[in-house]
Amino acid sequence: MKNSFCLLLSLSLTAGVFGCAKNEDSSATSPIPSMVTIAKGALPSSLESSSVGFTVDSNLTTLKERLFSPGPTDFMYRLKMVDERLASLADAIVECQDASTSTYTPPDVATGFNFPMQFSCKQIVDSSSQGVSDFKVYFGHSGGYWYVAELQTNADFENSDAEPPTMGVLSKISEAGDEMEVYQISVEKKSGVYYSTVTQIKANKTTGVFELATSSSADSTQTISPGANFSGVGCGVSMKTDGTYVYANGSFSQAASCPSTSTICANAGDLSDATGSCTSLTTLSTLTLDRSAVSGNNAKSLVVDRSWVSAL
Repeated sequence: MKNSFCLLLSLSLTAGVFGCAKNEDSSATSPIPSMVTIAKGALPSSLESSSVGFTVDSNLTTLKERLFSPGPTDFMYRLKMVDERLASLADAIVECQDASTSTYTPPDVATGFNFPMQFSCKQIVDSSSQGVSDFKVYFGHSGGYWYVAELQTNADFENSDAEPPTMGVLSKISEAGDEMEVYQISVEKKSGVYYSTVTQIKANKTTGVFELATSSSADSTQTISPGANFSGVGCGVSMKTDGTYVYANGSFSQAASCPSTSTICANAGDLSDATGSCTSLTTLSTLTLDRSAVSGNNAKSLVVDRSWVSAL
């Protein structure tokens, strides 16, 4: 049942805005598999390794620096922070895992977005000392998958304050720990307009396939915070790797006027040029994202207004 379990949890976020203080009272281990482990199991280490040079072109350099290197747009860092928070909520998650779920459908933050979720429980996190006015974690277990949504709102969001970022992370994780689909969604307001960045991640450790798509509705002149909506590839980029090759296609820029699309094909081992070898990777299962595909208004509805989960 939708309201079968709901606990209030007050945490001291000593590890930072996205971090989570350890729950010293937790005696359980979270049954939700680590998203970082799944991602790393399908992702070539060369994309994250600083020892691998940039041997193809500037577009691959941009992709690696913006999305696969430490910094505010590093998606792996955000996955790690959600993993840590779920570990701290282990007792609550174990208590919830057999509760019946209901379907909650988030607003369409991008063209083609369709990501119904199954929730039975939520946790309220007190992080007001960090400038976050509303922080909740929703979760449920159904059909062999765990569904998790982590939503946080900046206390001064409507006044265009982007730090800490107002954002959500929506995840569908197999209970076997072999595959996942994740959306990272940020939203901010500038000059009365809502802007958003959407990043979709799909990973399968069994097949060794990793896919990512990202875009921003804001350009480099419209963003407030580099960590919120300035991904550096906001014009829209998609990538796919099977562990042998890395394929990417899109407009590798955040400029107000997006350049023409470009294509990358590289060896996964050392990122050297492999033009002509990526034919099998050109069919993507991620969204086709560009600036026009992302809805800042719907992102605001998903992360801030939250009417889609108001019944829980």
